[in-house]
Amino acid sequence: MSDVESSVMDVLRAAGEPLREAVIYERVRARRDDVDPEGLLAVLERLATTGHLHVAVEHDMPGRDPAPFQPRFWHLVG
Repeated sequence: MSDVESSVMDVLRAAGEPLREAVIYERVRARRDDVDPEGLLAVLERLATTGHLHVAVEHDMPGRDPAPFQPRFWHLVG
C-alpha cells in the first residue's frame, strides 16, 4: 500500500463515517502535500477495486463539489 493510500485509510478510519471525496482530499492534503485531486481519485478507485473501500453516490445531496470531485461518499469496508 502506498503512503497516499495509507493516508486515505487513516483519514477514513479517524472519521468513523463515510466522507465525501472532496473532504477526503482536504484531510489528506492537510497531512501531506504530494497529492493532487486526480491522483487522489485514482487512489480511491484503486482502493475500491481491491476491496478496501466502498462508494455510494448521492445525487440528491445539496451543495456542489469542486471539480473534479463528485457527490460520492467513501467508507472503509469491514
